[in-house]
Amino acid sequence: MTGKPALPAPGDAPEEEVESYRMTLLEHLWELRTRMIRSMVALFVACGVMLPFGSEFNRLLRAPAEPYFPAGSSFSSISPLEIFMTNLKMSLFAAVFLAAPVIFFQAWKFVAPGLYKSERSLVVPFVVFSTLFFTGGAAFCYAYVLPFAMQFLLGFSGDGINSAISVAAYLSDASKMMFAFGGVFELPLGIFFLARAGVITAEQLAGFRKYAVILTFILSALLTPPDPITQLGLAIPLLVLYEIGVIVARIWGRKKPAPPDPESPGGA
Repeated sequence: MTGKPALPAPGDAPEEEVESYRMTLLEHLWELRTRMIRSMVALFVACGVMLPFGSEFNRLLRAPAEPYFPAGSSFSSISPLEIFMTNLKMSLFAAVFLAAPVIFFQAWKFVAPGLYKSERSLVVPFVVFSTLFFTGGAAFCYAYVLPFAMQFLLGFSGDGINSAISVAAYLSDASKMMFAFGGVFELPLGIFFLARAGVITAEQLAGFRKYAVILTFILSALLTPPDPITQLGLAIPLLVLYEIGVIVARIWGRKKPAPPDPESPGGA
């Protein structure tokens, strides 16, 4: 069962337009399967492109930590297989960013049937800004958070202790952190679309602010290693992004219809 709903007629009302795109549960599941397969194919192709450069990405992700190793300390590896598998994982890590436009496009195509025609036309801005925010969040983590975190953590080495950090463990933590930052940097974009859909308003976000602060620090503690530098490095940008989201919702959110004028002929 793969039939897709027909496009609405140009004169359809907004409610009829949404209704004409309504799918059954089975159709939604089939659509989700299709979008996931296409995303995985894009990721597989991107991984093949990035595979020869795995060692280079390995070296790039080690760069923020290497200046802060004490004398005589360095990354370590317990087996040749660890290096091979780490380079393979770094290729997959880079492939996610290369395939990000396709993945975000497929995500948009999955939710598009539930949007109005005017909202479905935002596909290009959505894909572009989703990719930029995701990549920008990861770049922010790489350029600022990782160096500060490693300087703080490796500062405890010394006093005759020779640190030998597993390169696989470090790269795993670093890549997870970059993915986490990439994800949270999507917050203003998510708020934009929820506000456009009328799901949330700027007033609701402003009233939820004190709870958002608490949830932000809880989320930061869950997504980052248990050190205060890294947690603050995620919490502070997330709070700033939340405030940007409030402004975005206030400017571009769906406006509530004005109440009827009691003095008008149609008023109460």
